[in-house]
Amino acid sequence: MKIRQCLSDVVYWSFQRGLFVIFHLFFRVRVTGLEHCPRAGPLLVVSNHLSEWDPPFVGTFLPWQVHWLAKVELFQLLDGWMNGFFRMLHCVPVDRSKADFAAIKSVVRLLKDKRPVLVFAEGGVRTDHGSLLGSAPELKEGAASMAIMSQAPILPILLNGTIAAYHLKHWHLFRKRPLEIVIGPVFQIEGRERDEVTRQIQARMLELKSKLEQQTPQ
Repeated sequence: MKIRQCLSDVVYWSFQRGLFVIFHLFFRVRVTGLEHCPRAGPLLVVSNHLSEWDPPFVGTFLPWQVHWLAKVELFQLLDGWMNGFFRMLHCVPVDRSKADFAAIKSVVRLLKDKRPVLVFAEGGVRTDHGSLLGSAPELKEGAASMAIMSQAPILPILLNGTIAAYHLKHWHLFRKRPLEIVIGPVFQIEGRERDEVTRQIQARMLELKSKLEQQTPQ
C-alpha cells in the first residue's frame, strides 16, 4: 500500500511540475491568498467549477497534493483502462446521477487521514446565473455533508478564466489570457444542518468574488 501511495505521489508531482511550466508559458496566471493555505491537511478545499480545465489548473497551483472527487465516467474511459491513471492522480470516483454516499465516506476517510481534499461545491461545471460567478448562485449540499461528517477545516477558493483553455487560439505565448485563483481564509463550520452549513460555505466563497473582480488582470 505504501509503495502504491509513493508511486501515486510521484506521478502527481510530475504532472504538477509539468503543468506549472505549461500554464505559465501560455497564460497569465495570478494566484492570490496563498498565505491562507495551511502547511498540510486535514483540509476540505471548496471551489467553483467553470471548465474541465479546473482540476489540473487548481492542482498545479495549490502548495500540496490534493485528492479529488471526479465523475465516475472518467474511470470508465477506454473500457476502464483509465481507472488506474486517475487513481494515481488522487481522484475519487463519484456517481453524479445519485447521492453517492460511498464517495462521501471515501472523502471523509481521506480527511481523517489528514489529506487535503478538493470538492467543486457546485456539483459540476456551472457557468450560468446559478454559478458562484453568476447573479443567483446556488450550491449543492455535498460539500456540507463532507464538512459535517469530517469536521475538517474548510479552505474556500474561487476560479476565473479557465473557460479560455477550451480554445486552442487562447494558448498563446504573447497575447496571454488571464487565469486566476483567489484563496480565502480557512474557517470551521458551525452547526450540523446541511442547508445551514451550505449557506456558510457559499457566503465565504462569495466574499472572494469582489476580490476576484478587482484583481483579475485586464
